Amino acid sequence: FRRVLFRSRKSIMTEHGGAAALKQNNLAALRSALYHTDFATKKELAEQCRLSLAACTALLGEMIDDGQVLELAFAASNGGRPARRFSINPNYAHILCLYTANNDVERSGIALRVCDLKGNSLQEKFCPLNDILPEDLTLFITQMVQADPLIRAVGIGISGVTDREGAIESLAFPALNGFNPKKVLEEQLGITVITENDMHFTSYGFYVRNPCDHPYSLSVLYWPSHRSAGAGTVVDGHIIVGSTKYAGELISLPLINSTATKVETVSRMIHGENIVPLMQTAAVCTIALLNPDILFLTGSATLNVREKDIIDYCKQSIPENHMPVFRMQADIHEEYMTGIFSLTRQALKFKH
Repeated sequence: FRRVLFRSRKSIMTEHGGAAALKQNNLAALRSALYHTDFATKKELAEQCRLSLAACTALLGEMIDDGQVLELAFAASNGGRPARRFSINPNYAHILCLYTANNDVERSGIALRVCDLKGNSLQEKFCPLNDILPEDLTLFITQMVQADPLIRAVGIGISGVTDREGAIESLAFPALNGFNPKKVLEEQLGITVITENDMHFTSYGFYVRNPCDHPYSLSVLYWPSHRSAGAGTVVDGHIIVGSTKYAGELISLPLINSTATKVETVSRMIHGENIVPLMQTAAVCTIALLNPDILFLTGSATLNVREKDIIDYCKQSIPENHMPVFRMQADIHEEYMTGIFSLTRQALKFKH
């Protein structure tokens, strides 16, 4: 009897947990739908999120009570009863997006943008710093949150690697090595914090800004003018980060036979020696291993590189029917910020 009773309780708990998870998924679907439109009726939301009208009504009621959703004026009538329209409340929460920048020799510091939930930029600036210490980053974010109490989530892009707990490993800013801003700031400020490699954020930003009506993949190869390169890949909306989040560290590829270290070799080529062979080899490796639909070559070092030289080299090894679409774009700032915002908004915790 005890054994049967125990199983019954466990079954009930499992069912309850499954129902709670389903509810959270439905709420997330409603938020996502409202993020991408100015307004929608209850019927439109129910159809888009594959919910019954009754379930949609109940969930919207909770979101309205919590302040997430705004009720707008009735839609114009087409002869029947006019329908109420709903919109996400853009000022329910603000999101702080920032990244550690060293994209130019004379431009090192923190780039930031504060957005509302619709992605509208409320504030943007660059704060020059020769080096970034853990206490600098903590104080900087704390002051931003104190100045804008609506900031409830922070996304931090790092020139380097972040592990799955959020700890940093950075060649560009060695003082940050081992520092975990997620752990420190979530405990101190009670907000949602995510940290991520710069190319993982950036590649996701490229994916968001290049929508397609069917699943597809893209890879981004980043070649700044003064430091080692990086890469990122998104497949059907999912970033390939690898088991330890080391995916995309091009500096570890055996691209050149040399007695110099990898950092010295890449740095020497980027500082005036011919970088095209390096780009060509990295492009072939990316296509052969990942076979993306689109390959972006980005960064300031691409400004004097001809796309044709990369494509012709790739065709020597890759059959033409397996070649991706090539696109070149020197600046990645907007894609970087878009990636930080999009992923941080997804991570933002809600009451309902």
